[in-house]
Amino acid sequence: MFSNSIRSRFFKYTAFLLPLIACSSFSQSSFATVDVTPIIQQLPKGASATIAAKNLVTGQSAANYQGDVFMLPASTQKVFTALAAKLFLTDQFKFQTSLLTDGKIEGNRLKGNLIIKFSGDPDLRSGQLYNLLATLKKRGVTQIDGSLILDTSIFSSHDRGLGWIWNDLTMCFNAPPAAVNIDGNCFSVNVNANGPVGSLVRVDVLSQYPIQMFSQVYIVSDNEAGYCQFDVVSNDNNRYQLKGCIRRQPKNFGLSFAVQDTDSYATAIIQRMLKNLGISYNGQVQIPFQPQQGTVLAVQESKPLPELLKKMMKHSDNQIADALFRTIAYYYYKRPATFQLGGMAVRSILEKNTNIRFGNSIIADGSGLSRQNLISANTMLQALEYIAKNDNKLNLLQTFPIAGVDGTISGRGSLISSPLVKNVIAKTGSLKGVYNLAGFLTNARGERVAFVQFVNGYSTGDLEDKTQRAPLVRFESQLYRSLYSD
Repeated sequence: MFSNSIRSRFFKYTAFLLPLIACSSFSQSSFATVDVTPIIQQLPKGASATIAAKNLVTGQSAANYQGDVFMLPASTQKVFTALAAKLFLTDQFKFQTSLLTDGKIEGNRLKGNLIIKFSGDPDLRSGQLYNLLATLKKRGVTQIDGSLILDTSIFSSHDRGLGWIWNDLTMCFNAPPAAVNIDGNCFSVNVNANGPVGSLVRVDVLSQYPIQMFSQVYIVSDNEAGYCQFDVVSNDNNRYQLKGCIRRQPKNFGLSFAVQDTDSYATAIIQRMLKNLGISYNGQVQIPFQPQQGTVLAVQESKPLPELLKKMMKHSDNQIADALFRTIAYYYYKRPATFQLGGMAVRSILEKNTNIRFGNSIIADGSGLSRQNLISANTMLQALEYIAKNDNKLNLLQTFPIAGVDGTISGRGSLISSPLVKNVIAKTGSLKGVYNLAGFLTNARGERVAFVQFVNGYSTGDLEDKTQRAPLVRFESQLYRSLYSD
C-alpha cells in the first residue's frame, strides 16, 4: 500500500504528464504513416508494389511498404542520371561536334584529311551538321585532298545497354545513343495500305534518309485482320523489311524506326551534304578507333546542360539520358566510355557527393530502358531528398513534369484533379508492366513530401485496351490523396 504522501505525489505527477502524453499522441497521429496496404489492393492480381514517402519538413516517414525491395525503375532512373550530370559535368557543359583538319587550306583546296569529331550530342540536327560543313564552302574549299574521317572514339563497345529488349530495338525510343547521332538516329516512312485485299502495302521513304525499306506486308480482309501481326526486321547496311499483314487503311499513315548502323548512316548523310555543297574529296572514308587531332575549323555546340536536362526529364528523352550517362564515364575515367563504365561512374559520383547508398543495386544504363536495372524505392528516395535539400544550387526541381501542366504527367488520369493537379511534380517510369513515379507533392499543411512509387508486374490480362489503366488510376489517386491529407 502507498502512503498518503507517496499517493499524493503520484497523482500530482500523473496529472502533470497527462497533457504531455495527450499532446504527444496528437502530434504522432497528425504525422502518422499512411497505411498503403489497403490501397495496394486496387492493383490487379499479380502486380507488385513498393512505396516510400517522407515528409521533408518533419523528417518523418509518410509511407513505407517494402521500400528495400528491388524493382525495375524504368525511366525514374533518369533522376540518378540528372543528379550525376549536375554534380559532375556542371551547368556549363555542352556537347561539341567539331570540324578539324590535319592539313591546311590553300586556295580552294583543303590539303589534308577532313576530320569530323563527334561527341554523342543527342540533340544534333541534320541542319546543324550541314551548316558545320558549309563553313568549308564559306572559306572557298571545293576540293579535299585527303580522306573523310569520322571520329567516334568517345564511346566504345555496344551502343545499347545490357538488358534492352531485342524486339524494341527498331523503335525510335530505343534508337542507339551512339557517338554520331543525327536527328536522334530516327527516320520516318509513309505507309499506303489502301490497295485491294491481297496486294502489298506500299512504303515510301523520304529521299533524305539513306536507308532501304522493303514491304512484304499484305492487305487482308476484316475477318483476317484479327490474326495479323505487323513486324519490321532490320538487316545490314540499314536495310529493313516490313513483314506480316494489315487491315486495309483508307488513309496513308507514318511510321518511325531507329537507325541500326549509325556509322554508315552518318557517312551517307555527310557524303550527300558535301556533294550538295559542291565539295569533293579524293581519299577514303575512315572511322578509326583512336581519337584524332588537328586544327579546329568550326564547332557546333549543343544547348547547355540545364536545357538538355529539362528536355530529358520533362519528356523522358532516352537519347539525352544515355548520351549523358556515357559522357560522364568518358570524362570521369578519361577513356572511351561503355555502358558498364557509365554505371560505375554514376554510382561513384553519387555515393561520394550525396552519401546515397546503392548497396546491391544495379545501374545498367542512364535511361531506364534496361531490364537489368534494380533499384529500391528507399534508394530513389535518398536521391529525391538530396535534390530537394540542395535545389538552390541544383535547380533540378524545375525539370520534373508537373501534373496536369506539362511533360509525361500532363494528362495522367490519377493526378489531373484537385488537390493533386499542379501540386505533384514527378518523373515517370514506364515499361511493359511497369508504372512508376518518383517526385514530390505539397500536403494539406503546405509541407513538401518526397515519394517513390514502383509498380512492376502490372497486367490486366484480356483487358489490355483502353481500360488497362483503370486500376492504376484508382490506386494512384487514393495513394496521393492520402499522402496529401496525412
